[in-house]
Amino acid sequence: MLEAITRLGYSRAPKGTKDRRTRNGVVGLVVPQVGNTYFGRIADAIVKVAERQGLSVLICSTLSHARKQLDYVDLLVAQEVSGIIYSGQFSSNRSLANVIASGRPVVVIDEALAKAPPVDSVLVDDYAGAYQATTYLTNLGHRDIALVTGPGGLHSVQERTRGFQDAMRKAGNEPERQLVLRGGFNEEFGVSVMSHLLAAETQPTAVFAASDTIALGILTAARSIGVRVPENLSVVGFDDIPDAAVVTPSLTTVRTPVDRMAGAAVELLTNRIDDPSRAVTNSVIGVALVVRDSASAPRRLATA
Repeated sequence: MLEAITRLGYSRAPKGTKDRRTRNGVVGLVVPQVGNTYFGRIADAIVKVAERQGLSVLICSTLSHARKQLDYVDLLVAQEVSGIIYSGQFSSNRSLANVIASGRPVVVIDEALAKAPPVDSVLVDDYAGAYQATTYLTNLGHRDIALVTGPGGLHSVQERTRGFQDAMRKAGNEPERQLVLRGGFNEEFGVSVMSHLLAAETQPTAVFAASDTIALGILTAARSIGVRVPENLSVVGFDDIPDAAVVTPSLTTVRTPVDRMAGAAVELLTNRIDDPSRAVTNSVIGVALVVRDSASAPRRLATA
């Protein structure tokens, strides 16, 4: 980050000499991991949109560390950035809450922030995406569907869980009887899931994975032990990262429109910079199911 600051020729103004709301051409972006395909795409999209607005972006990757998510917010404030776009994988951030309360322009993207003052936000319709994915599986004939998702304290996880449960009930199934596994949004967790699926008293015939990275881990584990997808196990993901279309079998998933999210986030931030007194805007971006090759009817129905 220091190299980026030097390259931009940016230096911190003496305290009290500059209105912090004045657009100075530099905004901060905090993401959990730029190495994660999903968040890397968000970062790239925001940079492209911001540059078209004449803005430079300082990117901070927290590596999903709780301490770093606080420290990087403090660092961006110390550098007097005009505003901050924040994407986190924790349900709260006290440093960011203080920044919002101070009046500095902030936009929260992808994951809602709890225990914070009202703030502009851009979220995806997590509930609708999970409902569509689960309904697709139940329409194929699946009744035993595992839900594999991230930490339960996250708003996105709660909404995707709610969408899964409602779709199961609509299909006449009891969501409380389904296998639910929670872990990190990464492939390693997805790989570890397979042993739990095989050990379940009632083995699921399908999995709704609440992120593509988890789903890709499940596909890797299935391939390594000879579980055929979708013949033995159907898998549906969430996000539609680029690998979802090229993996074998290609992954049926819920598409998150990253470019629209980035455009909305930059627009909200520049609007907030230009008019600090404007009403808070909470934007929810629609999603769509993308049907590919990783899901089919359960084996017992397909061979009937």
